[in-house]
Amino acid sequence: MITFVSVFKKYGSQTVFEDLNFEIPTGKTTVITGPSGCGKTTLLRMISGLDRDYSGSISGVPERISYAFQEDRLLPWKTARGNIEFALRDVMSGSDIDKTVEEMIDSVRLTGHADKLPKDLSGGMRSRVSLARALCFPNDLLLLDEPFTGLDETLKGEMIALLDRLYVSAGRTVILVAHDPGVARALRCGVVDVAELKSK
Repeated sequence: MITFVSVFKKYGSQTVFEDLNFEIPTGKTTVITGPSGCGKTTLLRMISGLDRDYSGSISGVPERISYAFQEDRLLPWKTARGNIEFALRDVMSGSDIDKTVEEMIDSVRLTGHADKLPKDLSGGMRSRVSLARALCFPNDLLLLDEPFTGLDETLKGEMIALLDRLYVSAGRTVILVAHDPGVARALRCGVVDVAELKSK
């Protein structure tokens, strides 16, 4: 379990979380929902350790984390293939990187676009490069912040199916922020509504 105990978080004078106590199961997928501005992304940032400016404790977080942010955060001077390869450079050998990257490019439907720079890709393509990079990085916890934004319904369904195959059905730990309640239904997973958490 990833456990929050008496977590208090502020941005300036604005209190985001006050005495937050809850658990997220490991070995399962959990979808984080709630209205805009309620703290969904802040939760991911605290879990990942990118935001440590809070009181209370968050325990049980695995060491190896892969994180796909809301924004794609691609390196503009590297191709789609190069961005994925860059994330794997310290964790895989050269031949394994080549095989993994080619399989992932095909899986996220970017065949024919792998050698394009981010500026030459659509927003949806850039999102899929970011998703591919996060999915193939060896991890014990996958954090996804609105990973299907900008995708049409067909591509969205394919990316959900890919996440299901690689992570959900494999019993790996995923925490995913999504506005669309259909995502949780498609993945057959638990839901945490941040607004409800804050009202307890």
